[in-house]
Amino acid sequence: METNIKVGVIGPQWIRETMVRCFGLFPNIQPIFRLSDEIKDARKLTTELLDKVDCLFYSGRIPYLVAKEDIPIETPAFYIPLKGAGLYQSLYKLKSKQNFMNISLDGIQDNYMELIKNNLEETFTYQNFQEIVYMENKDDVVNFHLRNVEENPNTVVITSLKLVSEQLSEMNIINEWLKPTDQDIIVAIERMLLATNQRKQKEMQIIVGRIFIENSSDASEFMSEQQVHTRNHAIHRMLLQFADQINGYLIALSSSEYVFITNRGIFERITEGYKYLPIVDEMKKKLEVSLSIGVGFGFSALEAGSHARVALIQAQENGGGCCFIVREDRSVFGPIDLIVPMKYPLTVTDQLLISKAEHIGMSAANIQKTMAVIKRKKENEFTAHELSSILGITPRSAHRIIQSWLDAELIKIIGMEKISKRGRPRQVFALVTTES
Repeated sequence: METNIKVGVIGPQWIRETMVRCFGLFPNIQPIFRLSDEIKDARKLTTELLDKVDCLFYSGRIPYLVAKEDIPIETPAFYIPLKGAGLYQSLYKLKSKQNFMNISLDGIQDNYMELIKNNLEETFTYQNFQEIVYMENKDDVVNFHLRNVEENPNTVVITSLKLVSEQLSEMNIINEWLKPTDQDIIVAIERMLLATNQRKQKEMQIIVGRIFIENSSDASEFMSEQQVHTRNHAIHRMLLQFADQINGYLIALSSSEYVFITNRGIFERITEGYKYLPIVDEMKKKLEVSLSIGVGFGFSALEAGSHARVALIQAQENGGGCCFIVREDRSVFGPIDLIVPMKYPLTVTDQLLISKAEHIGMSAANIQKTMAVIKRKKENEFTAHELSSILGITPRSAHRIIQSWLDAELIKIIGMEKISKRGRPRQVFALVTTES
């Protein structure tokens, strides 16, 4: 049985009947209405709905923009754009009233009007009220339209506000109140349904994780057989608790390597959106054990497992004791507990970077990975000493890489620093290219 999608519907009172009729065509959607004729109430109504719905659906762009700052990034939000059938309908009605050459608009994006002009092969001109239309600036909107009509009497008005339309009608100015038609609403609901279903499918996507216990064999050399057994039992117990926490399945490949399986939605919630993985810190604090974890996303279990192995390698190459993710598009993200994690692709498609990499004899993927490490520093600056530390190489090798990067124009010299009275000043470099 298909689960109902709870949709919070926010808009003016007049739209309820139309919305009920349109949502009635989608039996798997349960609309929850919060309506008000005060546009500023969109923020309050949004907050009221957040814990009750799967996504939010606004009657138009204006209430959506009013509430935008209060919509959490994880909550899908949609609105009915003022375009399509409603805009064509308004133009048709205006044509039947007057053979106009100019239109004064508000609440409509310029690119929509351009698209319709091209589709209809029309030559009319238009002026658009560029600010967001609120009830508070209703008088500004009316005055904008009045000025346009006075400057060009052959002007009609299309407005997104009912009160503006009523006021202009009282002044005998030809206008149309642009409101979404049933067709516009249905198209917007279909798009919302598609996006929400895709999101749910993504949340249900199976992910595979590989856990490696670092230096386990080295530690065992100084422990009795009983101590090794006790420690391994404690590690296994904590990993089982972790698997229970993520509602996942744990498989022991050996005493030092495990595999876990869960779904993406649970993993996102446990890691707070890939920001924190509690098991790494807990294992280090309680058992003084360092874990390297690789998590793989994929469109199949085989692909996710393959990506998990690659992610584990990235975590170990970063020094261990951390978690990396390889997504389904083979992009790398991690370590997940950093404020500014690295992001880089496993496969580089930037032809300019590839050619520069060939020129300096270093793989493009390694260049991008190194750049990702450097860019973790907010100032995006580094010295040869810092590069040698980042890459785990000698200062001489770092200087050689820097010279080749300078020749390939991947970096530039931006200054000098002197950290002590004794010793030579160090050159400071910055990246020139941007990551793809």
